[in-house]
Amino acid sequence: MLFFVLVCFLPLSVQAEVEWSKISTLNLDQNPIDIASTPDGQWVFILTSGEVLVQSQATKKIEGRIPVDKDIGRIAVSPRGDQLFVTNEKAKTLSVINVSFIQPIDVKGSPFKGPADAPVVIAVFEDFQ
Repeated sequence: MLFFVLVCFLPLSVQAEVEWSKISTLNLDQNPIDIASTPDGQWVFILTSGEVLVQSQATKKIEGRIPVDKDIGRIAVSPRGDQLFVTNEKAKTLSVINVSFIQPIDVKGSPFKGPADAPVVIAVFEDFQ
């Protein structure tokens, strides 16, 4: 019983060490206002004045830019990573931006029929029964 009393009423101190290391640094032309990451960690969205920079974590490079209002102050990503939510306190607005990532497909050396530069459409049927 004495052990129970001591455990309940004496402060317990726990010490832990944290190991860390800087992975990368991205130099920006503008000050970052806010950041958000996709749930899978593959993309980081960096809000600056007037645009959202889209950084690939694989390449550590800015892969795209999304123009936004200069008064946007916060950014968040949807759970699926396909939408951005940006807020403007001055205008009292919330804007939703759909995001799609275009992935190049290397077909070099693959057999083909018809013109090599013909447009390709990929259709996804999600309601197959």
